[in-house]
Amino acid sequence: MVATSEILAFLVSLGTLYSIYAILSSSMELVYGELGLPDFAKSAFFAIGAFAAGALSVRLGTMLVGIAWEGEFKLRSYYYATLTSAKVAANPVLGLMLFLIPLLIAVPTAMLLGVLASYPALRLREDYLAISLIAFSEIVRVIARNYEPLVGGTFGAGVVDVFAWLRSPWRELAMMLTSAAFAFGAWLLLYKLSTSPFGRVLRAVRDDEVAAAAYGVDVAKVRVWAMALGSGMAAVAGVLYAFYIGSVNPDDFTVSRTFLVVLMVTVGGRGNPKGPLLGAAVYLALDRAILFAKRLLPVPFDVNYLAYVALGALLILFVTKKPEGLAPERPLLTVDARAVEEAKRAFHVLEQ
Repeated sequence: MVATSEILAFLVSLGTLYSIYAILSSSMELVYGELGLPDFAKSAFFAIGAFAAGALSVRLGTMLVGIAWEGEFKLRSYYYATLTSAKVAANPVLGLMLFLIPLLIAVPTAMLLGVLASYPALRLREDYLAISLIAFSEIVRVIARNYEPLVGGTFGAGVVDVFAWLRSPWRELAMMLTSAAFAFGAWLLLYKLSTSPFGRVLRAVRDDEVAAAAYGVDVAKVRVWAMALGSGMAAVAGVLYAFYIGSVNPDDFTVSRTFLVVLMVTVGGRGNPKGPLLGAAVYLALDRAILFAKRLLPVPFDVNYLAYVALGALLILFVTKKPEGLAPERPLLTVDARAVEEAKRAFHVLEQ
């Protein structure tokens, strides 16, 4: 029988992963769902957050605690991450610093790179823009893979356990609650933007770019702002993912991860702020089911390939049979409902 502690550990781990994917899918919803821009460089901005944690947490940690570094980064990062984590166990403030500094560096860096990557191509058609963003995503991954001093190349890099000052299971619970707090903040930002005048502008550009420009909307500027915000949100998810996993490897951030996020938004429902939450839940449920199936299905091939088949079939099913997703787009009220009701009552009074 499965122990209760194991079930709780599984649920906490699942909650952390769900929160991270909710941030990622919310960032994709902002750019792809609300604006209609194919942000196929999402894995790059996700990677930038993870690379910031992998490149900075160990280096900053050893510097702050006075540990002299010996040897190449790619060979010694895991060792020094363990030593630094031991220091964090006795100094929670150090853990907080090692969490916040990479986060504060990753977000503006991703926002800037998001603008730089997309700005020259913002006047391209959507298909050419998608191709250029995929190329940018691969450039980021290949640079990290081949420039070993960054995050250890193919060896990867160790990441400091910033919650080492807590004992298990409180450590894992703290990671989940931190991720959930950021996920709620990201979703709230998406919701507020979607229901604001800026959200109306995004959907106007998505539905008819020419008409929006004719009404005076600076389409390029709107796209730049959306890309910057979406890229910054993805970087937050990357930082959380690195601290959750405890290591960073460039090969974890291929273009296929971008299309997983596209799947979440498509299944959940483009144009609806609830869509990213539903899509992330569906993806994780299917992914965990396939993970458990590894032990139960006596098939003559790697069950991991079954995941690609199942996810591809799910995407085709929704695109052909239910393109609006689980949560179809609804007209959003972008004014204060109470103010509208008060205005109606005042109008009726004047009529009488």
